[in-house]
Amino acid sequence: MKVKSGTSDMNVVGPAWNWPIVASGPGDSSLDHTPNEHLDLAEYHQAIAILSRVLALL
Repeated sequence: MKVKSGTSDMNVVGPAWNWPIVASGPGDSSLDHTPNEHLDLAEYHQAIAILSRVLALL
């Protein structure tokens, strides 16, 4: 886990709702929005499976 700041709707709605917000996803975040940004398809499929399980629990 790491804390990343930046521009996001989460920076506005989290404090407004007084609710913690988390972002999660596959890939190397140090490569976000760079020419070398890429995504391993196995990680992508794993992220979909995890999100599906979390949503089912909610």
